[in-house]
Amino acid sequence: MDKEVKAGNSKFMLKAVIFDFDGTIGDTLKLVIESIREAVSPFMDRELSDDEIADTFGPIEEGSVLKFVDKKYYDEACERLYEAYARLHKEISSRPFEGVLDLINYLKSKNIIVILATGKGAKTCEISLKQYHMENLFDKVKTGSIIGGIKPQMMQEVIDEYKLSKDEVIYVGDAPTDIDAARQVGIKIASALYGTRIEEEAVKAKKPDAICHSIEDVKQYLTSLIK
Repeated sequence: MDKEVKAGNSKFMLKAVIFDFDGTIGDTLKLVIESIREAVSPFMDRELSDDEIADTFGPIEEGSVLKFVDKKYYDEACERLYEAYARLHKEISSRPFEGVLDLINYLKSKNIIVILATGKGAKTCEISLKQYHMENLFDKVKTGSIIGGIKPQMMQEVIDEYKLSKDEVIYVGDAPTDIDAARQVGIKIASALYGTRIEEEAVKAKKPDAICHSIEDVKQYLTSLIK
């Protein structure tokens, strides 16, 4: 186990794991950026940089589109987004991170509730789950909002819907904002630092409950929380 992955708290009893998607389940940052670029490029007089597109993340992908195109072109741009996303998925991110499927199946074998709570939109999430052959893997899938990030709300919904206490749930995500969201709700957070957009220093500064540099680190940490 990586030295930065802390051992589980003896008072904690894991009953549910909530996963982020982009950067946690699959290496999809480039896919999202390129799809949004293709979607909006016909309606712009210049090419957007990766950073300009990434700076719009928080809302679902359609929210990013709306940042760059006039509302009268929104529907057309979204259709371009879905087409590009499905096509490029096969080229850029055809499979999830190695070991993710085994990890989720392992958790389910231990009777752990496994939820997907992602900032992705419903359509792009559907495309990704189909591409990864994960359509029926999660106990529940929650997707984001066009108005902005709603991960704290999604986490709280899981707690309420499954009648869990906050010390029975953990979120696994890659971004510093995931740490903020989990802290807002009062649940544990394991930070995944094995994807493309690694923000290691920002993550470390927020002191998550675990820092995981591999899927195996995530598995070891979660195993330490299972009684």
